[in-house]
Amino acid sequence: MMGFTIEDALIQNQKQYQLKLLAGHGGCSNAMSWVHMIEDTTIIQQLWGKELAVTTGLGFQSHDALFEFIKCLIKYHSVGLVINTGKYIFDIPQDIIDYCNEQDFPLLTTPWEVHMADLIKDFSMRCLYSQKEDNEISKLFQKAFSMPQLIEEIRQQLMGAFDVDGSFQVVLIGIEDSDQFDAIERRRVAFQLELCFEKIESSYAFFWFDGYFVLVVNNLDSEILESIIDKMYKRTKKRMPSRFIHLGIGTQMHDLHQVILSYKRAKAAVTMAEQFKYPMVLFEEMGVYQILFSIEDKRILIEMYQKLLQPLIDYDQKHHGELEHTLYYYLLYDGSQVAMAKNLYMHRNTINYRMIKIKELLNCQLETFDEKMSYMLALYIKKMLDASKD
Repeated sequence: MMGFTIEDALIQNQKQYQLKLLAGHGGCSNAMSWVHMIEDTTIIQQLWGKELAVTTGLGFQSHDALFEFIKCLIKYHSVGLVINTGKYIFDIPQDIIDYCNEQDFPLLTTPWEVHMADLIKDFSMRCLYSQKEDNEISKLFQKAFSMPQLIEEIRQQLMGAFDVDGSFQVVLIGIEDSDQFDAIERRRVAFQLELCFEKIESSYAFFWFDGYFVLVVNNLDSEILESIIDKMYKRTKKRMPSRFIHLGIGTQMHDLHQVILSYKRAKAAVTMAEQFKYPMVLFEEMGVYQILFSIEDKRILIEMYQKLLQPLIDYDQKHHGELEHTLYYYLLYDGSQVAMAKNLYMHRNTINYRMIKIKELLNCQLETFDEKMSYMLALYIKKMLDASKD
């Protein structure tokens, strides 16, 4: 899922429009969302990002005006600039070319005799066609997540754009209050996020589904993905400092048949990130929470917690006690009262008294591994449930 890029334009249309790339080769893989003719900087602040700018140079004939124009385009995430040279602008100063190279901002020229209306219409139609293809691919992945019984049919339809026998990994991006975004705001945010994915050289899909922005990558090394996601988080946090952003990274799975498993694991990871207020959670690093957050019927967890710990819950509520808290650290430190006293700043006699009371209420001596494991799991559930209330 790449869309129509400047690289595509150079391959397919270079001769037709006599395009010449002066600078910014490193940004040529960036997909464009639309094409705008711009003759002054007023409209730039209204751009969504990923637009290709085209100008005759009418409003940017001086060196400083052209330089400021390009800086403004970069600030608002334009994918590049095509200058129609030969009437208002003839030569591009070297320092501007150097700056565009530093910024990986594609700077192209086309001679005055080329009809810019034709170029704009042509490129815009190609953008629309690419967006239509991307939407169709997104719908196929959404169908794979919600109707996995159709995976063989989906496999055939994705075969031209993805290596369906290769690896797949899913990332879910949750942005605070994104469920309240209208379609335009969601699309604007999606463009901002997707700017971070332009460097992905393998096939990928990016779309909105079931309350999250979804990234599906194909044959991408997990470490490279984590690096891209980390940069995306930092950039997005800078642009949306007032919103909580949570990321869940699923396991890399082999073959398209297993993409739903990576999605479900990403869902478990992002849910944990949201509940515990973590910026990013990898499913593979969730420990026992892999199991707890993968259980869709949360009532099972609540009932297990209550069944095991109800005597302590009732006692603590009635006596304003901390028996649950004490039990957690008893299990955490494997019954070492020395470690508990040191870390809880509590006298060993107090700990001893509490543990006698706990064992009496639970009717359990907490001696075997199975007994300890059951209660530790119940306390993990408590932590999970408490986080969901915050």
